Amino acid sequence: MTKCLIVASNRGPVSWSRGQDGARTATRGSGGLVTALGGALQSEEGTWVSVALSDDDAEVAAEHRGEAFEVEADGAHFTLRLLDVGQRYDHYYNEVANRLLWFTVHGLWGEPYEPRGLGWRDAWDAYRSVGEEVAQAVVAAAGDAEDVEVHLQDYHLCTAARTVRDALPRARILHYLHTPWVGPSELRRLPDPVAQGVMRGLLAADVVAVSSPAWARAFRRGAAEIAGGHVDGDEVWLDGHRALVADFVLGVDTEQLSQLGDSAETAEAGRLLDAQRGDRALVLRVDRTDLSKNILRGLHAFELLLERHPEHRERVWHYAHLTPSRQGVDEYRAYLEACERAAERIAERFGKDCVTLAVSEHYPTAIAAFQRSDVLLTNPVRDGTNLVAKEGPILNQRDGVLVLSRDAGAADVLADGALMVNAYDVEAQADALHTALTMAPGERAERAEALREGAKRGAPAEWFAAQRATLRAATAPRV
Repeated sequence: MTKCLIVASNRGPVSWSRGQDGARTATRGSGGLVTALGGALQSEEGTWVSVALSDDDAEVAAEHRGEAFEVEADGAHFTLRLLDVGQRYDHYYNEVANRLLWFTVHGLWGEPYEPRGLGWRDAWDAYRSVGEEVAQAVVAAAGDAEDVEVHLQDYHLCTAARTVRDALPRARILHYLHTPWVGPSELRRLPDPVAQGVMRGLLAADVVAVSSPAWARAFRRGAAEIAGGHVDGDEVWLDGHRALVADFVLGVDTEQLSQLGDSAETAEAGRLLDAQRGDRALVLRVDRTDLSKNILRGLHAFELLLERHPEHRERVWHYAHLTPSRQGVDEYRAYLEACERAAERIAERFGKDCVTLAVSEHYPTAIAAFQRSDVLLTNPVRDGTNLVAKEGPILNQRDGVLVLSRDAGAADVLADGALMVNAYDVEAQADALHTALTMAPGERAERAEALREGAKRGAPAEWFAAQRATLRAATAPRV
């Protein structure tokens, strides 16, 4: 029996760029997703379907016209199908994926004003058409294989499983949502066709996978009340099809992190950080400039800490390493500007060197900061997993304390070691920062060990293997 593994996602495992000499270079992506799924594709027949994100990607897509092609990148080999969706990309990605869906599943809407309910129809049509094009590429990649296993990734492709199911009724399909998920009351903020289309599309998979039991429970409620499905334990029945809703812990790639931590580039970045910090304690955050990361409330909490505890002034440095995110969306640009204004105000009140907002994509600096932090502040409004909360403890060399939002997906495995906080309670976050900075060494060491153990659970290869085993079990004939 011929077998075929197919992965589909918005961002693929390889990107292209041109050097100063004009030559185009393929670069393998980093992170747990590429490590886990890309690793499987090194050892078995399979294809990765994705969307062109840059002009260089689009050039490659045009050269291959949606057909499969082979590429080597940083020692890895992939069979790819790369799709250029043209002008639809803005509607598909910025308007639906990064506004309607992202804002909804992260609880970011300001209800008296948003979502506005205007202009969504054309964007939704584009989103569905991109999902259908990706699904058609999945079907093409399956070819004549008799045993087809499809892994769809994240909130960009929520409608794709339905098209794959119609064309390949015997395919085994898993859709993994890396975001949090919400119940029916939040989903009803979306236009009805969007909410129903998303839920019905996802339920065409055999397994709908999330990163936390809380998100799985919320999904099942939405499946019943929005899509009209029948919930039976962990399963949802809709139109005669059964979908298992399951959660899988996603941890960090400790080997890759160790290599990054030992690099010469990280060492140089560390020397620069040490020069800035001096002998002060380091309160760190490492995040994308994403509204869900709650950066602004974190700054308010640091300001309140210095206001209420003068003993920390000039003895603590708050370094925020921020990677720019979704700057094509108005709300994200405005949020970053608000964070910068808050940091400027704190500096004016308590000294220009007490807080640094570094908007940077230089990952070695983030790695070096993880190694040196005394406190890591990770207070998202809501997060699917939050790998930062796991990377920090693995890399840290100072028994650093983690202040963690209870609404991060990582809370399920890190709660025993972290100081847990309400993402909306600035006073509680300020109190937690003070507790972390004054914690006795023995307690710091015990908590740090608990954090390291929790962060190791669900390493990428283990995470993907668990999904594949669950998918096989969910699609096995019932006796």
